[in-house]
Amino acid sequence: MQQHPLLQTKLHIPPVRPELVSRPRLIERLEAGLDRKLTLISAPAGFGKTTLLSECAARCGTSVSWLSLDERDNEAISFWMYVISALQILHDGVGAIVLEALRMPHAHPNEILLGQLINQIAGVPEPIALILDDLHVITNPHIHEQLSFLVEHAPAQMHLVVSSRADPPWPLARWRARGQIVEIRTDDLRFTPAETATFFNEAMGLDLSPEDVAALDARTEGWIAGLQLAALSMQGQDAASFVRAFSGSHRYILDYLVEEVLDRQPAGIREFLLQTSILERLTASLCDAVRFGITESPSSSSEPAVRFGTTEPPTRSRGEDSQAILEELERANLFVVPLDDVRRWYRYHRLFADLLRSRLVREHDERITMLHHRASTWCERQGLISEAVRHALIAGDIDGVERMATQNALATMDHGELTTLMGLLDALPDEAMSCRPWLCIAHAWTLVFSGRLEAIELRLRSAETTLDAFGDARRAEGRHIAGHIAAIRGYVATLRGDMSRAAELTYEALEELPQEDLAVRGLAAGLLGSVLRWSGDLAAAAQALDRSISIAQAAADSHKTVEALCSLAAVQLARGQLHETVATCGDALLLAGEHVKRGGRRLPIVATGYNLMSHVLCEWNDLDDALRHAREGIELSEHWGWQEGFALGYWRRARALQAIGDAGGAHEAVQKARQAASSLSPWFGALMAAHQARLWLAEGHLAPASHWAQDSGLNANDELNYQHVERYSVLARVLIAQGRTDEASRLLARLVEMTEAAGAMSHTIEMLVLQALAFHARGKDGQALAALDRALTSAESEGYVRTFIDEGPQMGQLLRRAVVQGISVDYARRLLAALEEEATVAATPPAISEGTRPPLVEPLSPRETEVLRLLTTHLSHAEMAEELVVSVNTVRSHVKSVYGKMDVHSRMEAVERARELGLLD
Repeated sequence: MQQHPLLQTKLHIPPVRPELVSRPRLIERLEAGLDRKLTLISAPAGFGKTTLLSECAARCGTSVSWLSLDERDNEAISFWMYVISALQILHDGVGAIVLEALRMPHAHPNEILLGQLINQIAGVPEPIALILDDLHVITNPHIHEQLSFLVEHAPAQMHLVVSSRADPPWPLARWRARGQIVEIRTDDLRFTPAETATFFNEAMGLDLSPEDVAALDARTEGWIAGLQLAALSMQGQDAASFVRAFSGSHRYILDYLVEEVLDRQPAGIREFLLQTSILERLTASLCDAVRFGITESPSSSSEPAVRFGTTEPPTRSRGEDSQAILEELERANLFVVPLDDVRRWYRYHRLFADLLRSRLVREHDERITMLHHRASTWCERQGLISEAVRHALIAGDIDGVERMATQNALATMDHGELTTLMGLLDALPDEAMSCRPWLCIAHAWTLVFSGRLEAIELRLRSAETTLDAFGDARRAEGRHIAGHIAAIRGYVATLRGDMSRAAELTYEALEELPQEDLAVRGLAAGLLGSVLRWSGDLAAAAQALDRSISIAQAAADSHKTVEALCSLAAVQLARGQLHETVATCGDALLLAGEHVKRGGRRLPIVATGYNLMSHVLCEWNDLDDALRHAREGIELSEHWGWQEGFALGYWRRARALQAIGDAGGAHEAVQKARQAASSLSPWFGALMAAHQARLWLAEGHLAPASHWAQDSGLNANDELNYQHVERYSVLARVLIAQGRTDEASRLLARLVEMTEAAGAMSHTIEMLVLQALAFHARGKDGQALAALDRALTSAESEGYVRTFIDEGPQMGQLLRRAVVQGISVDYARRLLAALEEEATVAATPPAISEGTRPPLVEPLSPRETEVLRLLTTHLSHAEMAEELVVSVNTVRSHVKSVYGKMDVHSRMEAVERARELGLLD
């Protein structure tokens, strides 16, 4: 056969580009793998594979042979002649005999010739790295078999480096198990935020703000070609405006993705990409539903399958199987991102999705509504209500949105999708809402739990307006809606501290709601329990909550059961039953854990259980665990967008931080609690303001506490209301600190009487302790010891500690006198020991001098640093996986590694530790 001349330009190592952003972390990985047989760099177009290899070739210190491949190299003889020529640039005689054989007529590369080539490479006195760039263009199976043989039998001197847009058909799993391969993939090649900033501001000289850099980094997901095209497009434009408009439909991005990716796909794959581009997440059965109208299984479809360009039913072949296509897209690195490790859920790269959607609009705009309708139907049947609602809205199916919101709003919010559902309902126009009462009700529920109380009444009035038109035929439905409205208004009244109105509305809700609406009846019963607790009728509150638990269990509703259990635990805490509080919270946490094991999402309401556990653990002086539980409660509340839980969690955290002597952290925490509480209602905000005044007093700052007392509107001679017992207890503390002990004693006597009548032993114990301090300050030690005796007697069985030792040296004096007089001697001695131990710790200087930061167990990797940055946000692990374009399990693995290296146990603790170490500066 006639031999074509070899192109020497294919054998030249590309020069390092002047705008290169050096990537030492990847160069180190490449260099570290040179003692193995193969390095595979596999990623989609434009991820900097060739650029990385050229930088490595220039800096690695190993002899490098380079071959740039193209489609013309699929003929085996030509391919191996190029390989040998690349090797001979370094060592002239390598493969000479094989090269001559290949030039003979009827030559055919075989294992004998390859064996000769391998033997000659083995005689080379130094290591050689052979780089094959763009291997994806090689489709000849014989060449791949021969390359696999070469890797299997490669001598120690040779290391093969391959870059490709898709994994080659080699036994990679076997080589991976043997430790013979180093892999650098898409996730590794993405620019980090720091590299993105370096590229734009140093390499390209664009001087972008950190916010613009972060936005472009998030949008491109570290795709290097996307960043380069964005920089090119930005020349001469306003950067901020460009960033806001930047998408995959931008001209340069569009041209690149169309030419390099979309137009290179077979017709069937291209059709699949366009049809499924409407989806935020992809799984095989959902893709089938969108493509063929299948909602459960291929045999159950009642909707005729329609393909673009034809009305005939499709022929289902292996090539049209959605699971097979998704796996092939993943293998081909076709801008598809796996979201788990079992090849079930995927998503498209954001810019690629933008391109596909713009093409879908251009080529098949008339079918988009149908595709979204199919997606909505599938998602609804699978219980993915937020996604079903989104597709229904795009399809213009407002009636479907109303139906789904009516049937699933509470369940969807309960299971962690409050923010998503609220955003979807917020987007609906008022005219669509006004004539659909159930849609108004669903929206109102989202507003309740997110703390947007001022916007709720408008929705409720819209729902009420439609009730007049229902007539007798829809009277039952009207009562049902009225029951929801009463429950929502009762919830709002509770948050605003209007307990009498809240009780009235809650009883009305239970009267109007049908027996079969177990979800809202259970919620209303639980709400009544909270109202009765705040009103001081703790026995009735416990009965109402027992009823709520029964309703929730009858409905097999894990969320409502957990919610009612946590509310019951709050009643038990008020009654001073610390051990029962822990047991009930434990039941709630166990039930929530079982729900997750069954495949459900983590229940956000369990934040209440963590907050209550934190309170008890702090009382028992187990401060580390108290902080840990408070962190869990805060994180769940924050992710859910639940302001009430957020405020209470930060108050529990502030109390524990104050106990360990971290005054600054305690005030920061209580300030966050005040901000969240104030956004809900003046009453809730006033409660948190009182807690802050208590912190000031604990630190000896009387002036701000006195200002609080003056501004609070409270007076020692007020007619007492159990709802404000915590605020009055702080007022009593201020009066004692001001030396107004007579006023304090009179107030405390009435508070003891009120809390005892309510059965609120937790508050009674605190009031008795304060009474003892007030009498002690007046020199009436007999009365002081009598009050302390009552407090110790009530507290001993439940193991109260902080209620006593938080009062400091004055309490120490009283406890010593109690021991002398034989009052609860063993218990008093235990409290004295805890008080003295705390005083010793406070007097001991820190082991680490001020300004010295303890080191990490081991430095964080670049990827772990990115994960640490995301831990400072509100993103869940799944959302972090989308941000980093990795699987959820990969994120969990990184988070676990970060925790281990930082010696922490939770997200909040990791962020605090990182700030302490200056890792987030």
